[in-house]
Amino acid sequence: MYMNEQLFRNSVFSVSEAQSRLHARRRKLMRTAGLLAAVLIILVFSLCASLLGGDQDVLAASNGGAPVKHTVEIVKGDTLWGIASAHVRKGRNVREYMDEMKKLNRLDSNVLHEGQVLMLP
Repeated sequence: MYMNEQLFRNSVFSVSEAQSRLHARRRKLMRTAGLLAAVLIILVFSLCASLLGGDQDVLAASNGGAPVKHTVEIVKGDTLWGIASAHVRKGRNVREYMDEMKKLNRLDSNVLHEGQVLMLP
């Protein structure tokens, strides 16, 4: 009987040891799954942020980093001088503002076309 008791105790110890190992594996698996979920959430958030804010970066890069606050759609009869004089700050030279508008919009001449959209500095 002593031998049977010893076998029983060894088998109980083995079962509890196996349960302990299984519990440790589950904890490790849950930790890995949690880290993977966190990385996935960060990637999705980064992708959304880049898609929503991407246009502003392209616009800032295209105009030398100057922020664009307003745009004007050209209608029949508009001139570059007229738009510049209407939007220039008081005390600023209209010709300099017009040159800045040409540079910002990459215009080679003062000719405007109906429906064209100009960015104002």
